[in-house]
Amino acid sequence: TKEITDEFDIIITENLKIKNMIENGNLAKELNDASLNEIIRQLEYKCKWKGKKIIKIGAYYPSSQICHNCGYKNPALKDLNIRNYTCPNCGIKLDRDINAAINIKNEGLKMYKKQKNEMN
Repeated sequence: TKEITDEFDIIITENLKIKNMIENGNLAKELNDASLNEIIRQLEYKCKWKGKKIIKIGAYYPSSQICHNCGYKNPALKDLNIRNYTCPNCGIKLDRDINAAINIKNEGLKMYKKQKNEMN
């Protein structure tokens, strides 16, 4: 978290329901190993301390269902077993998590710009 907050001025995360995810037997070990709640908590306090910005995307934002290239929403991708994203609209193919990460970044930057405009 130190390296992240040293390098970046804006950090965007998902506001995940980690407790619910841990109850999913498939994800529990990985999430507990990563101590995701603690990582996010540390990012929050370090951003505040260093004057950086942390933006959290809503838990229900469909980051893994939206094609980052054309915007097509594919609800079939709620299934976590589908690990590769292939857009039926534009044909782009990539890892599901990379597609979601791009969507999270883009949504976070939109939120940041909106907040900045509201302050002016």
